[in-house]
Amino acid sequence: MPVGKYEVAVDKPGFRTERNSKINLVVGQHAELDLTLQVGDILQTVEVHTDVESLTPTTYEASGLVGEQQVKDLPLNGRSYDQLLTLNPGAVNYTSQRAGATGTSNSVTGNMFSVSGRRPQENLFLLNDVEYTGASEINNTPGGVSGQLLGVDAVREFSVVKDTYGAEYGKRPGAQVSILTASGTNQFHGSVYEFVRNSAMDARNFFDQANIPDYQRNQFGASLGGPIRTDKTFVFGNYEGYRQTLGVSNVALVPDDTSRASAVPSVQPLLALWPVANGPEILTATGAASGIAKDFSSPEQSIREDFGTVRIDQIFSNRDSLAGVYTIDDSQGHSPTTNPITFADITLRSQVASLSETHVFSSRLVNKAIFGFSRGAFFFDSATTVDLPGWVHKGLPVGAVVVGGGTTLNGASQITNGGTNAGSNLRAARNLYTVSDQLSLTQGRHTFSFGAWLQRVQANDSLVQNQYGQISFTNLQTFLKGQVSTYTYAPAYTPLSWRSTQGAAYAEDAIKLKSNLELRLGFRFESTNGWNEAQ
Repeated sequence: MPVGKYEVAVDKPGFRTERNSKINLVVGQHAELDLTLQVGDILQTVEVHTDVESLTPTTYEASGLVGEQQVKDLPLNGRSYDQLLTLNPGAVNYTSQRAGATGTSNSVTGNMFSVSGRRPQENLFLLNDVEYTGASEINNTPGGVSGQLLGVDAVREFSVVKDTYGAEYGKRPGAQVSILTASGTNQFHGSVYEFVRNSAMDARNFFDQANIPDYQRNQFGASLGGPIRTDKTFVFGNYEGYRQTLGVSNVALVPDDTSRASAVPSVQPLLALWPVANGPEILTATGAASGIAKDFSSPEQSIREDFGTVRIDQIFSNRDSLAGVYTIDDSQGHSPTTNPITFADITLRSQVASLSETHVFSSRLVNKAIFGFSRGAFFFDSATTVDLPGWVHKGLPVGAVVVGGGTTLNGASQITNGGTNAGSNLRAARNLYTVSDQLSLTQGRHTFSFGAWLQRVQANDSLVQNQYGQISFTNLQTFLKGQVSTYTYAPAYTPLSWRSTQGAAYAEDAIKLKSNLELRLGFRFESTNGWNEAQ
């Protein structure tokens, strides 16, 4: 049944009618309501107005519900509702400890959660029963360039199932996060909002110079839901915009004035890839000059993100209902690196479309069929604020320069890396086509569940590193002398088009042995034909 508030009335000749109007069904709930009819005049009615504590008679799954009131009312920095996952025991947000910078493996910039000690890549996010995916190579957590999962006004509630759960869940062994969007009702309801943050009352960061960097964040939007045909057709829509400009406080290690003066002529043009130091010099352990100094800066980061969703619900009869939902999150970010002369641009777009049909065969037999499409795509590139000719050919920017570090992507070095990011010009798009069917049958003490799931995965990517070239030097002294240690570049590469078909089927029986004892037996089968390159 659709989530929401319900009223149940039970009557039988020779008994008093009993009516309960305080029933609230939530996402992922196995609900059961016991009513007792008292012998009496048929005209007598008993109305129950007290809140029902719980309609869930089993605890076979460790499930945590984040309800509508929590989603809408709890304060969220950035209005990212996935932060509420940590209301569940065993859920940890470790986004701030994530290793690596934005690039091949961390292109999805949303929050990352470890649930019950499992890796974030093992979590599965479902939006209206359809997988909500990111686009990067290994990170599948949804979220935009802002680092937020927007759409608070579009989310009714979500549940987190972890540890042990029924056979209807699968694909990944981590938390199963089921998100349900809001729907329209017989009354029109809407909202218009804007949230503003700025640097008007900020304190100076330790690394800031005399002025406090500018900061301006605006989040704005509107939502509206209501009937197209009373009791039959409902619509709900929501839009949210995110705009941010932020002066990022950075400190970089750069060649000092003495180093710049001693560089050979062939190296002099490359020195433009670092700013002239405005901070103190770095001394060695013996107190001697190292040729390196600090540079403090606060270059500006800009982010644009637009989120939208629309949902249509159609009730054909007491036995048939249809729901269609489309969600899109489009975002772009322009971010400086620790070296203010280098910047990175990233574009992300996530889309989820779902169509579900519920058919009630009888009071004991219900079927739900779901068709879904999910897409995550990203593009990552970097450049510099100076105009230097590219090493591979003139149409490309200058490559990456590593001094005193390794040749690995974004590796640590003696001074802050110069030039572009070695993982520039990366593209990836992941398409998921999903169809599933769920059948529930109640027979006496038995509640049978049967289901099948099929997903076609298309992953198209161009993730070749060093497309602009990377030059490495052993230390600052060899750099100033122009003595190259390693030069790496990718003169030609082949974009890859991966394909995979995955499927699952399950059967489960929940047996009510006693009023306080239930035995659940289930089996799930999963298969895949592996990863296959289309060409």
